[in-house]
Amino acid sequence: MSSIRAQKVSDFLKKEISLLISTEINDPRLKNINITAVKCSSDISQAIVFYTIIGNETKNIDINPKILDKLSGMLRSRLSKIMKIRRVPKLKFRFDESIEYSNNIEELLKKIKK
Repeated sequence: MSSIRAQKVSDFLKKEISLLISTEINDPRLKNINITAVKCSSDISQAIVFYTIIGNETKNIDINPKILDKLSGMLRSRLSKIMKIRRVPKLKFRFDESIEYSNNIEELLKKIKK
């Protein structure tokens, strides 16, 4: 499979998953999820969906993996109706720590400047 195709599928998944979560998910625990990236395997059989939690008040909330497993099944079902590929990839959710990491580095740099 082409890596260009995997990238196109990743971009499409990011857009559609974000849209589905914002418009069709009624669970209040999932309303503050922001999809930051999607990485598809080269054969497009699996996709890792990276997410963050929006807002300072939700910073300490830990989302239960069982909720995300149920969400991934529902999203795959909805995506199968939208996508024009034979098999929709299996979705695995991972918390995106890159934003926290960059914020920590920024704070350290500010301390060094002072």
